[in-house]
Amino acid sequence: MASGMVLAGFASCLKIEKKLFEELVGILKQEENALTQSSFNKLDDFVSKKASLLEQLSQLDFKRNQHFKNNGVALEKKSINQWLEISCPNNNEIQDLWNELLVLADAARKLNHTNGLIISKYLQHNQRTFVALQCASGNVSLYGPSGQACI
Repeated sequence: MASGMVLAGFASCLKIEKKLFEELVGILKQEENALTQSSFNKLDDFVSKKASLLEQLSQLDFKRNQHFKNNGVALEKKSINQWLEISCPNNNEIQDLWNELLVLADAARKLNHTNGLIISKYLQHNQRTFVALQCASGNVSLYGPSGQACI
C-alpha cells in the first residue's frame, strides 16, 4: 500500500490533469461549433490553446507513468485498476479521479476525431473547388494514372 503522502501527491496530479482535460474538451467543443458554423477565423486561437494544454497534459502523463513504473505497475488499464484497488482501498477520491480522467480522455479523443473529419470534408470540398476553377480557366494541370485530365 502506498503511503498517504505519495497518494496525496498522486491525487493532486490527477486533479490538475482532470482540470486540463476539462479545458481541452471545452476547447474541442468550441472548435467543433466554429467548424460547423464556418467560423474559421477562430481556429488559430483554438490550435494554440490546444497545443499548450497538450504539452501540459504530456508532462503530467509522463509524471503519472513514472509514478506507476516506480510502484511496479504496468501501464495498462487492468494493472492500474488493480493497483488503485490495493493502494487506495479507503480512498475513493483517487479512484473516482482516475475514472473521470478516463472518461474525459475518451471524450477528448472522440471530439478530436469528429473535428478532424469535419476539417477533412472542408479540405476535400476546397480541393474539388480548386480543380473545378482550374478547369474553368483552362489550366487543367491534374492528370490521372493514364495521363488523362481528371477532376
